[in-house]
Amino acid sequence: MHWWVSGLLACLPPIVGRLFTRQPTRLLLKVRDDYLVLCQEDQEETQELGTYALSSLTNSDLHGKTLKATYKQIVLRLSANKALSKTIMLPMAAEANLRQVVGFEIDRLTPFSPQQVYYDARLVERQPNTRRLEVRFTVLPRRWLDTILHRLTEVELAPDIVDVECEDPRINLLPSDKRPRKGQLMQRLQWALGGMALILLAVASVLPLWQQRSILVNDLLPRVNTAQREVQEILALRDELESSIEASHFLLQKRQQTPLAIELLNELTRIFPDGTWVERLEIKDNEVQVRGQSSQASALIGLVEESKFFNNVTFRSPITADRRTGNDRFYLSAQFARESS
Repeated sequence: MHWWVSGLLACLPPIVGRLFTRQPTRLLLKVRDDYLVLCQEDQEETQELGTYALSSLTNSDLHGKTLKATYKQIVLRLSANKALSKTIMLPMAAEANLRQVVGFEIDRLTPFSPQQVYYDARLVERQPNTRRLEVRFTVLPRRWLDTILHRLTEVELAPDIVDVECEDPRINLLPSDKRPRKGQLMQRLQWALGGMALILLAVASVLPLWQQRSILVNDLLPRVNTAQREVQEILALRDELESSIEASHFLLQKRQQTPLAIELLNELTRIFPDGTWVERLEIKDNEVQVRGQSSQASALIGLVEESKFFNNVTFRSPITADRRTGNDRFYLSAQFARESS
């Protein structure tokens, strides 16, 4: 409910929102040598509540349950000299698993192994030109911090966050398995309220559009039906016109696709060499057959194939010599193309 109400109040102007909200406070547990300093922190100021010796700390001194219920968050803040912080450069691809990648580098960057320290890392800057990340990481000896956490747990003040002075406030050295878990019921309620808000927003956005669509459909449907009938009539006229044009062009297309006999005869006259004469010429379907004599009979196939009219040129019978004329007799056939160039 706090998350839900905060979201609604955030929509109000700041001046009005401050009338209904109170800035949440945090309880700071500062460790100074063997002493624990309790402070109350909000967005405006930090107020010290008291100082207690860690060695003699008891529940009756702190009233742990009362403090836990009073503050929404408990932060254990350690001195900077207790931790080791360092800035390193990592590849851009490491951003998705930054903490895990830094964990692999602990034994290389520090004198400790990952099992000996608590650590956390935060992104400082992206450098797209070099595709590198500037990362600030902080490590703390595990054994020393475990002693303090154990004492705080005994007085029912287990912290939600463990950070270090003068470091990035987003750093939390507390491992995820040691962080207090929020109630599942509240989380489910928050998710349910958030889902309900999204559904209502979607309905509020779509409903006017749906109503407007229904009005337009009812208004435009008769016009669409009339337009469809007109289109059908136009398409019928177009088909009839295309049929008439196709019939009128049939003979012209037939003429253009088939060369005339005079054209074939003219082409043969052009390509046959001197000393060649035709005794018989037959044109049937798309084939022409030529009988005759020539002094260059063996070269006729190559000459005829070079023509744009003919293809598949062959001799129908072997070339024979005519003793009377001294030339070679040939019987040649070729197919001519249906489409003239």
